[in-house]
Order: sequence, then C-alpha cells, then structure tokens
Amino acid sequence: MAAYTATPEGAKSLAPQLLAAEIERREGNLEASAQRFQAVLAAKSGGDDITDGALRGLAGVRIQQRRFDEALAVYDQLIIRQPQNLTTQLGRTSIAYQAKKISEQEAQAVLNNWLATQPATNAPPELFSLVGTLPAQSQRTPLYNYLVQVDPSYLPVQLRLVQVIAKRNPTEAQARVKQLIARLPKDANTYQLQGELARAIGDLDLAGKAYENILAQQPDNIDALAALGGIRFEQRRFDSAQQIYSQVVAQKPQDKDARRALAGLSAITDQPLTALTQLEQLELEQISQGASDAEVSRQRQQIQEDFLQRRGFQPSWENYERRGK
Repeated sequence: MAAYTATPEGAKSLAPQLLAAEIERREGNLEASAQRFQAVLAAKSGGDDITDGALRGLAGVRIQQRRFDEALAVYDQLIIRQPQNLTTQLGRTSIAYQAKKISEQEAQAVLNNWLATQPATNAPPELFSLVGTLPAQSQRTPLYNYLVQVDPSYLPVQLRLVQVIAKRNPTEAQARVKQLIARLPKDANTYQLQGELARAIGDLDLAGKAYENILAQQPDNIDALAALGGIRFEQRRFDSAQQIYSQVVAQKPQDKDARRALAGLSAITDQPLTALTQLEQLELEQISQGASDAEVSRQRQQIQEDFLQRRGFQPSWENYERRGK
C-alpha cells in the first residue's frame, strides 16, 4: 500500500484509505477505522465505488460497535444512492432487526423475497448477516447447510445450523459444537459465540464460563452480563440471576428485556406484587414514549391471574361464560 500511494496515480486515489480502514477494523481499532471511512466520505473526491465502499465500511464498524441507529443512518444513505439494490435492502433489514426497529415477520418477509427472486448462488455478506441474525428455523436447514459450505468461518450461521440440528439430534449438535469451539481463538469476540454455541446444545456450565471470560476481559460489557443473567436463570440460580439483572438495569435502565426478567424473577421468588409494580412501571414508560409491548402485557396478565387464583379468586376473563367472547 505504501508503494502504491508513492506513485502519481496512488497519490490521487482514496482506495488505499479504504484498505487502511479495513485493516484497522480487523485489528479491533474500530473508532480509528470509522474516522478513516468518514475522512474518505468528507473528501468527496472519490468515485461512486469509493463512496459506496466507505459507506458500507462505516456501517460495518458501527454494527460491530452495536451503534445500530448510526449504522441505519449510513444504510439509509446507501438506499438513497441505490434505491433498487436488493443487497443493500437486505443489509439494512439485518441492522433494523438487530436494532428492534422492525419485527421478526418483517425481516423474514425481506429474506423470503430475496430467496424467491435470487439464484441460490447469490450469497453476499448481507445475506449471511440477516440469516445469522434471525432465529433458527428448521425449514431453513438447506439454506444453512449451503451458507456454511460457502463460508465455514461465519459462525452466526453455524450457530443457527447447530440449533436446528440440536432439536433432532443432540449428539450430532454437541459434536459439531466441540469442533467449532476448538477452532475459536481465545478472545472476547469468540467467547460470545462460544457461549451461544454452548447454550444451543444446553451446556449451561460451558456457556456460563464463556460469558465469565468475557467479563474478566471486559467488565463493562453489558450484553455479556445480561447473557450471564439468562444462563443463571436457566440454571435456576435465581438469586444470582436477580443480582446480575439488577446490575444490568442499574447501568442500562432502558433495557426492557432485563427489566422484564427482573419482574419474572420477582414472581418466581414469590413477590407477585413487586413483579406487577415493575411491569406496570415499564408499561407506563413505554406508553409515554408512544410504544407498547405485547409481551409485557401478557406477562403482567399472567402474574395477575396466578396471584388472584392463589387467593381463591377467579379472574373475570377466566369465567367459562365469558370464554370465546
């Protein structure tokens, strides 16, 4: 790259800057990488290919940083530049779903449209991203098998394949996970995947150790802390789970999943009134923001029913004369 930029042609080209930014991204210097991509965009002297490459690169960095709103804003620029580009639409859908801006059904509709209109051999990175982001479905097994043949190193799709295999053949899934984990380097990024792979086959001890390893390297990693809380919940270590989720909410009060989990733990530990208060507070906050969450409402109603029935009351909605109305 240094030799090329020393030539008259290379001195005028911004392409080496894209390469340098990608190198920094792979080395983990994410903000330095983002700044290089932004500098290329600010120069406004590259062609369409350079601009598109810088936008895609910047979006990729923001995704790694889990700054999904910023990644979406970048993809919106790409959509404006290429409104008919289905690959770009696929990439934006993956980000929007991760950012919880669209539903699973909406994301699946985009994927199904792609699969129905594109040849099977057309497998851009955006397809891997969306397939690896959506929950595992057994009917997608042929797609998972094809994609892991195209790129065995893309572990999110490997995880989806393991999840569908585990439902029909746990032994095969366990063997596959052991092979995958053996190839993973020992760092925070791969510990996350190790935890997800172990969880997929029900090895909660291994999954818990993976998230503990992440937190040993990155004590402020809220996602890993929340995942460990989920593991402790599945292990029925409720006191530990409650302590962990309380830490998550203290650091990230807007995390509705953690708050719902805390309410569930309150109910499990025989504190239904506390659970109802927690859920009602969450609902009120969402209403004030013009949002709603059917899962929160369902959870609150279930706790109310259990609470009333334990005290000899039958909720009106459970009266047999009202059923079906």
